[in-house]
Amino acid sequence: MASVRRIFRIYAQAAIDAETIRDFQQAQGEKVSGTVELLCQRDPAKLLARWGEEMHELCGVLDGTHQDSYLMEATQTWYWASLYAAVRGATWETLAFEEVRRMGATCGINSVPELRVAIDRLLAVPEAKADKPFLLWCVADHLYRLQTPTDQQWSLDQLMEADFQEMKKRPWMAPLLTFIKD
Repeated sequence: MASVRRIFRIYAQAAIDAETIRDFQQAQGEKVSGTVELLCQRDPAKLLARWGEEMHELCGVLDGTHQDSYLMEATQTWYWASLYAAVRGATWETLAFEEVRRMGATCGINSVPELRVAIDRLLAVPEAKADKPFLLWCVADHLYRLQTPTDQQWSLDQLMEADFQEMKKRPWMAPLLTFIKD
């Protein structure tokens, strides 16, 4: 199964290689991916804004006001958090994800309305720390685990494996999937 570390590292490498990927897509006569264009711009504010849009949808899944699946929205928010962190220069080690995950369960955000407020506060910070979107992602995941029966939950590994399978559908990601093994 694909680990959270591997998935993050793939997205981080995409940020590093964005211009090469864009040039390759253009040389092949392909339309340049919107994500690749955003990564080439290296504008963290745009990436954070996309994360915020997806986080609000994830909150909607949690409170029943948005109809997409938890799987879909959780992987989308992970994607945008990863791209934001990568453009900010974060590495897996500097994110300290296991610590952030523990903090997500204990930081005092105990409801979806409180999470929405925290998301909006983070979006108002022009240079938010790279780990903050992951902290709020972990809060959402913690709320999901509290309200969803254990036998109906997507595990973290299952979420990441689903994201990995989606990556395989994007031809521009193939070299990254081969290069990043763990």
